[in-house]
Amino acid sequence: MNDQTTIVGDLVEVLKKSKWLLVPFMLIGGFAAYYLSSTFIQPTYEASTQVLLVTKQENDRVDSSEVLSSLSLVNTYRVIMKSPAILSEVKERVPNAPDPISDAITVESEEDSQVINVVVTHTDAAGAAETANVISEVFAAEIPDLMNIDNVRILSPAEVPTDPVSPNLLINTAIGVFVGLFFGALIGLLRYLFDKRIQTEQEAERLLDLPVIGSVPVIERRDMKVKKPKVPDVKGDLPHVSAKKERQSS
Repeated sequence: MNDQTTIVGDLVEVLKKSKWLLVPFMLIGGFAAYYLSSTFIQPTYEASTQVLLVTKQENDRVDSSEVLSSLSLVNTYRVIMKSPAILSEVKERVPNAPDPISDAITVESEEDSQVINVVVTHTDAAGAAETANVISEVFAAEIPDLMNIDNVRILSPAEVPTDPVSPNLLINTAIGVFVGLFFGALIGLLRYLFDKRIQTEQEAERLLDLPVIGSVPVIERRDMKVKKPKVPDVKGDLPHVSAKKERQSS
């Protein structure tokens, strides 16, 4: 337990001594990650639309069996929405759609919900919104022929996204700072491992298992300079010099 405490203490001490190395590495890592993310990674946008499976009503009353029937069709509709029968027509109507469309769309729904969410990911914001809207339009138009039932309505069309979802500059910069911290700490640790000098009295006692009975303090070069005595700045001759001059003149 004592050895583990000593190792942890040594690591903390190494990090403290290497802080002059950690800060530059963290800044370099964060700046590099931000620059690479904003310069070389193409922004990606997401546009989403919602499709509602309506339930047939009789005498202004909703039949529970119809609701269960609609819920059972959700998974089937999700598969149809990503099928070539729908996507091939979308490709013809949207020239700037992502290629392949099947890899760029996500069709999902909440549990026990009759709402299907269609999310399109694309490097072109307008293309993503147009693709999502055309998918829902083609799907709503084709379902009556495919399933002999007309129960699909477009709940909310997709809008052109203004902000990209990727790359996330904040997260990427934070990762760059962390990577810089890691490499700075690694270099500081390597410097400590390959430095055979004894730095502190505690380290000497631990390595030699002997008490320290004395130490020589570090003397700075400026403290080793001999200070010259100040010469009094007086006007006229000093008394003993004037008396000597008078004896010589007599």
